[in-house]
Amino acid sequence: MLKMKIISCGLILLSLLPGYQAADAAAAADTRLEQQRRLFVQARNALRANKLDTYRQLTGKLTDYPLYPYLLQYYLNSNLWQAKDEEIVNFLKLYGDLPTANDLRRDWLRYLAKRSRWQTYIDNYTPQTDETLRCYHLHARLQSKNQAYLLEDARSLWLSGKSLPPQCDTTFALLYKSNLFTDDLVLQRVKLAMAAGNTSLAKYLSGFLAAANKKWVTLWIDTHNNPARLTQNPKYEDVPIVREILTHGMNRLAGLDIDKAISRWQELKPTYAFASGQIDAVERTIAIKAASKKHAQARQTLEQVRNSLVDEEIFHWRLATALQNKDWDRLLKWTTGEPPLPVVKQRWLYWHAQALAETGNKESSLELYKAVASERDYYGFLATDKLGTPYDMGHRSLPEDLSEWQQISVKPAIVRARELHSLGMNYSARREWQHAFQDLTSYQLQIAASIASDWGWHDQVILTLGQAKAEDDLNLRFPLPYEKLLTSYARKRDLDLSWVYALTRAESIFMEDAQSPAGAMGLMQVMPATGRETATALGMKKFFTSNLLQADTNVPIGTEYLRRMYKHFNRNIILATAAYNAGPGNVKKWLPASGCIEPEIWIEQIPFAETRKYVQRILYYASIYDWRLQKDITPVRERMATTAPGQQNFIASLSCSGTRQSAKNISPVYIAHRN
Repeated sequence: MLKMKIISCGLILLSLLPGYQAADAAAAADTRLEQQRRLFVQARNALRANKLDTYRQLTGKLTDYPLYPYLLQYYLNSNLWQAKDEEIVNFLKLYGDLPTANDLRRDWLRYLAKRSRWQTYIDNYTPQTDETLRCYHLHARLQSKNQAYLLEDARSLWLSGKSLPPQCDTTFALLYKSNLFTDDLVLQRVKLAMAAGNTSLAKYLSGFLAAANKKWVTLWIDTHNNPARLTQNPKYEDVPIVREILTHGMNRLAGLDIDKAISRWQELKPTYAFASGQIDAVERTIAIKAASKKHAQARQTLEQVRNSLVDEEIFHWRLATALQNKDWDRLLKWTTGEPPLPVVKQRWLYWHAQALAETGNKESSLELYKAVASERDYYGFLATDKLGTPYDMGHRSLPEDLSEWQQISVKPAIVRARELHSLGMNYSARREWQHAFQDLTSYQLQIAASIASDWGWHDQVILTLGQAKAEDDLNLRFPLPYEKLLTSYARKRDLDLSWVYALTRAESIFMEDAQSPAGAMGLMQVMPATGRETATALGMKKFFTSNLLQADTNVPIGTEYLRRMYKHFNRNIILATAAYNAGPGNVKKWLPASGCIEPEIWIEQIPFAETRKYVQRILYYASIYDWRLQKDITPVRERMATTAPGQQNFIASLSCSGTRQSAKNISPVYIAHRN
């Protein structure tokens, strides 16, 4: 709507120009832009083919095109060996605000270093995160005789828990000869190395130490390798480095043998004068390991963690342990008071309300459920289900601000992002868009999200609204792209369309070319091996892994894999969702060997934080997508119980008494597992 207002306003202004009609002017502008886009692609292709005359000719016609700087940078990046220094310096001055400008600077700095052009390196160096470039900068200062604070800067870089590039060696050799290089400095780095588990670096560093200190590093490494033996009845003197070594050993032992760690810590804690931070670190590690292994003393070890140090992880394990043991009194105690962090507030309050109800204080629990239900999230919807009231989606459209829209839409970074997006150069487009965030207020980010929505750029709409902390425009935050494709395959696979939309949004925020660090690809984040196997099963011809970055291939494969998980777990949405994220093998390991467990409790006990939050997110996203698709809204609690009657091996349709029930009539709902 706002876009149409702006277009109308622009056309009115154009119609006032002598001899021009608005429609003609708009058409001419569109035609000109399309011509420039074609010339841009041709110029880029000519450069890639090393047809420099053609590249220069075409680039000369694009000096007023928003992506003209990109063509200049493409040339400079590929021709550093023949570009003049002034060309590069002038480009960085003129276009230093480009998010890609530092890419050119880094490439140039590497080129200068390889040719030992140290003064030019210094003159054009800006602070870098790349350690090799930082090392080169130290070396350049050494070579140019500009050694002010050189050793201090070398010391700062040297203090690292990992090995550093050999480009630092010359400068570090100077540091080793200086009075800044002491045993205390070496021991600082040894501590960093051991914290990173880098024992080979620690052993190397011990060579710089006097014999009296070298023995401690040897002990530290030995304790790392064999914590059970070397933390047993130690006879070491009570000095700071010994306490560091024993703290390290206890943290290691907790991960290897929790029984020994618990008993060993009871022996060591009163024997050595550990600092409070060391005690807290060891007791935190022991508590987490004990809880994750469902150790008999998990409750006691979690109790030892000071409340002031409770964070998201400790609270998770306190909650999981209390729920595992149905210890409502302890859970009530652990959730009394203010939540320690905003990120756990809803979880904390919901389970405090549940603990109140289970310990007989139902009136207070209802009041707390009402407070939790005011938020539109997993726990808010669960609390609403407890109250038996309908969901209040609380949708509010973003503000319409014609003036702000016009100002933001012509910002250079926004204009460049639009052009890159229109050319399918998605990675560069996202970099430009994110770069534009630096100068925008929360209100302006909301307007920018509206602009991106008009371009159909759903992933950046969602990310931009998240950055702005503007969560109420559900039409923008939960869009319906690929509707025909997703609807077709949800129907074909007999899957709930709202669930499929929720999962796709959680997986990729509708980024068709999304690729995760783990290798998952496309809209539904399919792993290559899964893609190949599923494509073969579906009879897809000429399948290539790269096809997973195309929606027309990714969605058929992703929905088929989801259907398999759904069928494998007897049409249980919770388990199928968890399996889609963590694999069916893990989900089977997490199921109880016998008996039953309420779904919301099973979800809380998922040991992988990513999977736990993923399942919760998709459950409440699905209810929002019911609303977006104008369907009857299925409550979260009812989706938890979805199952197929008549199956012989039920997973989600047994009550604890062993009686089969219709999924919609289960109260409470259970997940049970038969061997």
